[in-house]
Amino acid sequence: MNVLCLFQKFSFESSTIYLDLIRELKAKGHEVFVIAGTSSEKTDYSSIDHQEGVSTAYVKLPDQFHTDKIRKGLIQLTIGRKMLACAKRFFWNEKIDIIIYPTPPITLAGILPALKKHYGALNYLMLKDIFPQNAVDLKMMGEGGLLHKYFRNMERKLYRESDRIGCMSQANITYVKEKNPEIPSIKLELFPNTVRIQPRTDWQTKDKSCVRFVFGGNLGKPQAIDLLMEGIRKLRDFQGARFTIIGDGTEAEKVRSYIKQHKLTNVRFENQLPRDEYEQLLSNADVGLVMLSADFTVPNYPSRTLSYMQMSKPILAVTDRVTDIHALVTYEARCGWWCASDDVDGFVEQIKKIYEERDKLSEFGENGRNYLEENFNVARSVEILENAVR
Repeated sequence: MNVLCLFQKFSFESSTIYLDLIRELKAKGHEVFVIAGTSSEKTDYSSIDHQEGVSTAYVKLPDQFHTDKIRKGLIQLTIGRKMLACAKRFFWNEKIDIIIYPTPPITLAGILPALKKHYGALNYLMLKDIFPQNAVDLKMMGEGGLLHKYFRNMERKLYRESDRIGCMSQANITYVKEKNPEIPSIKLELFPNTVRIQPRTDWQTKDKSCVRFVFGGNLGKPQAIDLLMEGIRKLRDFQGARFTIIGDGTEAEKVRSYIKQHKLTNVRFENQLPRDEYEQLLSNADVGLVMLSADFTVPNYPSRTLSYMQMSKPILAVTDRVTDIHALVTYEARCGWWCASDDVDGFVEQIKKIYEERDKLSEFGENGRNYLEENFNVARSVEILENAVR
């Protein structure tokens, strides 16, 4: 089949679930076309890039990941129009069987009818972010206001114009159906985050005197950074745990300032690292942290979980109470521990408990790796897309 992918951000240099999906589609013999946003000044926007046998056309977007919410919203409103113009310029004569696109953004809703009319393809939404409710949960948008009503209507249109809606978990399916009863149940299906399975790497805790925790990825409002930093401060005199935070985002400077202000020596912060150095730090850690704000009413399912499972790292999930990451970690995969992200004392106690149970680190890491291989192989995602077209 011929697949057209629409991504607001994509690169062959960074490892993401979308790059894994594209590579697996190619490996299965499918033709892949990509339209992706980027703010890189080095990108050639006048021609198609053919890296790894994938035809990729880029649209120029301002940096929306280091800006305020108003400017980010305005940028989001322009993405669809730019992607449609890019499709007409580079891929209008191609035969397309399926169009796949994740959220964010939801603003692609406006161009889906035109793409559907031209290509006659199946529109497949990979639902990764339930917006605007996520923004309401994080107090970034008022519920019931004009802005919320506008984006809520756009969200409904996105669901209406999508032929299939792939949800990350069963809790996601239940939530979407409850909040949008007009969606036919046949549209909704399980489409979990998946990765290409890499060879196993053996690891052993080198320093038995402490447990090394790592958090890697975006540092923003959704990640409960305030609780993480307060918990680390309360553990400053506890010798059984050390922390490494690697990431960038709107909260990165807050992390740096907090460490300096409180003179914390039990945490290392790296804003950005080359990929090989990042992976080395991750491989040397004992436990991976997954952080989600306690304010979420939407059941999020962070793909960071899969990175830790891939490397056979046990997980400490510090999240809201509605996400089914809790169930995954504690009894489905049995690959780690959980605590609520509105309970800093609970976080501190969980860290100390993990130190006391550090003999389980290897077992939990192996459990997670086994579960990943059985349930989150990217080949499963390709099979779902193939079945959608049949």
